[in-house]
Amino acid sequence: IVFCILSLLLNTNLNATHNRAGEIIIEQIGDCNNLTIKATIVTYTKASSAAADRDSLTICWGDGTCQVIARTNGPKGGPNGVPQGQFIGNDTKKNLYVAVHTYPGRATYIISMTDPNRNGGILNVNPPTSDVVPFHIQTTYTFLNSQFQGCNNTPVLLKPPIDFACVGQPFKHNPSAFDIDKDSLSYHLIVPLQGVNNNVPNYFFPNQINPSINNNISLNPKTGDLIWNSPQLEGEYNIAMIIIEYRLGVPIDTMVRDMQIFVQTCDNKPPDIVSPDEICVVAGEKISINVKST
Repeated sequence: IVFCILSLLLNTNLNATHNRAGEIIIEQIGDCNNLTIKATIVTYTKASSAAADRDSLTICWGDGTCQVIARTNGPKGGPNGVPQGQFIGNDTKKNLYVAVHTYPGRATYIISMTDPNRNGGILNVNPPTSDVVPFHIQTTYTFLNSQFQGCNNTPVLLKPPIDFACVGQPFKHNPSAFDIDKDSLSYHLIVPLQGVNNNVPNYFFPNQINPSINNNISLNPKTGDLIWNSPQLEGEYNIAMIIIEYRLGVPIDTMVRDMQIFVQTCDNKPPDIVSPDEICVVAGEKISINVKST
């Protein structure tokens, strides 16, 4: 009997491993005087953890209210006939959860989502039990003065927060942020979260795993280029970045992106490319250059 109970507990823990990466995107609905937003929770989850799959998530709006919202992407199926998310390969599924909310007044709000489990086996999050650490993402959103500052939308990150690196080779990632309001953005590494402004326990930045003079990581605050030169140990890693949005030099919003990097041992190496660093050209003229790769 004891053996059976322990087996059930172990299986439950294994099936609960789930969240890989994600962020929350906010869009102001209607004209700038409206206090209504559309929030999109984007998560990337371990596809094989079917028992932990979420057909809905709870979003907290930062005004004292929370709401359960259903998944909106992928083919419909399952017992409830709800969308199942989008399989993107590498045991990963992309999930979208969309909801609309109206606020009581103009202010700054922290919009967040917390789910009980990250996926297991993350080398730099509470090793060796990353699966017992909650996964949390949040976006701080401000309703601006509609008369003088206009509408406000958070940036959209066009590059998925799932990427691949090779042992011993430089890795580069950029979230490809696009802000429809043309606000300025800055990027900074932070410790991933397990609750509102609450860091995960026992976290190591990727360069602290097998540290050496050849293992360094940096995030360019202006361009958003994440450079890891170079990974030393194969496995799964998580990093988090906070993207700060500025309107006329004043910070107005922040978005936390939690992303996962798969480090693999690779046989293939990228080519060395030699080409001009800068090119001057008049608009409308043709460019012809020689590029050499080895």
